[in-house]
Amino acid sequence: MQPMMCADFPLSERQPRTARARRAICFTHVFFLFSLIVAGVVVSLGDVDAEDTLPVAGLVFAALALWTLWSWFKLHGTLIEPYGLFLMSSWTFNGGQVFLEVLHLNSYGILGGMFSPFTTLKTEYLVALGICALHMGALWAACAGNPTSTANLWRSTAHQDLAWHTRWIGWFLLLVSIGPAIWVFWDTGQMVLAGGYTSLYQRTLDIGLATGPRVLANFLVPSALLLLAGSKAKRTGVVISAAITVSGSLAMFFLGGRGTAATGLVAYVWLYSRTIRPIPAKLLILPALLLGFVVFPVVRAVRDARGLDRTSVDFVTSAWSAIDNPVVGSVAEMGSSMSTVAYTLELVPTTRPFDGGVSYLYAALAGFPNVAWSVHPTTAHGTLSAWLVSTVMPYAAATGCGLGYSFIAEAYENFGWIGVPLVLLVTGWIAGRLSEAVRGRSDPAILALGATLLLTATLYARAETADLVRNVCWYSILPYLLIRLLSGVRQ
Repeated sequence: MQPMMCADFPLSERQPRTARARRAICFTHVFFLFSLIVAGVVVSLGDVDAEDTLPVAGLVFAALALWTLWSWFKLHGTLIEPYGLFLMSSWTFNGGQVFLEVLHLNSYGILGGMFSPFTTLKTEYLVALGICALHMGALWAACAGNPTSTANLWRSTAHQDLAWHTRWIGWFLLLVSIGPAIWVFWDTGQMVLAGGYTSLYQRTLDIGLATGPRVLANFLVPSALLLLAGSKAKRTGVVISAAITVSGSLAMFFLGGRGTAATGLVAYVWLYSRTIRPIPAKLLILPALLLGFVVFPVVRAVRDARGLDRTSVDFVTSAWSAIDNPVVGSVAEMGSSMSTVAYTLELVPTTRPFDGGVSYLYAALAGFPNVAWSVHPTTAHGTLSAWLVSTVMPYAAATGCGLGYSFIAEAYENFGWIGVPLVLLVTGWIAGRLSEAVRGRSDPAILALGATLLLTATLYARAETADLVRNVCWYSILPYLLIRLLSGVRQ
């Protein structure tokens, strides 16, 4: 019987496929990736009508997306795991509008027709090339890695101690973060009620030690995940972790932060399936549809409202009824992140030279706390997302609004066309290796690490590395190292 695309569980996940089957999937993807590279070279050397080529390019784009998802599912029997979720979010945020165009659901064209057909064609190609290279790296990690050696690499010699320490690190971080989290929510809630969601980006940002309460508040959801990972036989820990996660997500939905709210719920569901009991896929379908096609559009429609309108049932109902097509609207909005790739292709290197890896170096500095500078070096240097919005939408930048960014655009901005497949091949290998490290494991510390990484990884699809490093270092790696330190087990 074909396994369902449900959250994998150490006692029920499918056994790894034979080495021959794994190699067949990897070699097939190598062929597709090589063909994509050759096609790009041929088209660049020839005289191609971009407008006539776009429909065919869209079909190829959609076919490659389906292949990457199918191949990973065929290899592991699930997509609800760290790399599978990252892969789905990468295609959605960077190519959602292409899928709508293929289905003839894009009334105004890809990205509203803001870019020329030639730029749109190059953007589709760069996104497809980048994600296929990313998938090649993940397949490489999955096919070349020996499950036994991976388990030995992360093996724990004191499983019960790790569960105890994971749980108590969760309690400790909850104690540290609950007060600041309540204060931050109250403060931002008052701001949103007075000025709407955009007011959050118009305030004067704290610097130095003044950021302390917000930094501590961000430990709240990771503390719930740590508590859940170490509470398999502790009902109290499971209930409290669920209450924290759901309350935090509801608070973020109220404020307008849909991505942060949704990733907390996704990470909790995945971790619950791995530590408590498996959740069948059929139970996840309806909540996922409600979240993506009801909650997301409603939050978007009302998040700029002020005062008590945000809590008015009549106002929310009228806002929902005014949405033309919530399904298409949600996919189109998520897919608008593709514009950051298109803008970058137009501006680099004509108005801004290639960075040559400089943005990655400053992104790495984001992992260090801001204690020695009035303004952190990463902020002082300027992020790519800040550069882009100030260049293409200076009025929006003046009000604190932004476009986000894309890890695909970042690779191109640093190293050009050649750098995109190389950088994303390494990125995919890292993501695949981490995903393999938690597959079939019952080690609570490793599972907690995987869950906290999910909080950041799924949003990295529409962000840059500078947005990733601090969260990974502080809210994923630091708690993991504390568990290992307290348990006395060395990696």
